[in-house]
Formats: sequence, C-alpha cells, structure tokens
Amino acid sequence: MNWPYLRRGDVAGIFLMAVLLAVLGFVLVFHPPRDQNFGFGPEWQCTRMGEGDPICVRLVGKDAPKERQDRP
Repeated sequence: MNWPYLRRGDVAGIFLMAVLLAVLGFVLVFHPPRDQNFGFGPEWQCTRMGEGDPICVRLVGKDAPKERQDRP
C-alpha cells in the first residue's frame, strides 16, 4: 500500500492539534470544574479530598419538612 508523503502543512496541522489536545487535557486534569456535585442534587455539598473519595454533606434548609416528634 502506497502512503502519500506528508507535506509541511500536514505536519503543522498534526502538531497544532496535538498541542491543543495536550493543553485541553492538562486543563481538565489539573483544574477541574468547581461546580461538581458528583451525581447528587443541588441540596448536597461535596468537597474533594486530596486522596480518596469526596465527602458529601446534605444541606438542611429552613423550609424542609420536620420529622414528627409525637412518639412516646
């Protein structure tokens, strides 16, 4: 099978795309979006830990229904 020779523009395009993908990968790995909730709803607040899983806490609102206290 005969492969066509790469021209200067082809090499420059390949190099440009490799640099753009490397920059995008670096940004996504080292600077993740801050509004991640890890699959929970908006009533949850999650904090990333250095190692391991994130710690998530459910926020308690003033308008949340209170539990019944009429048990003996």
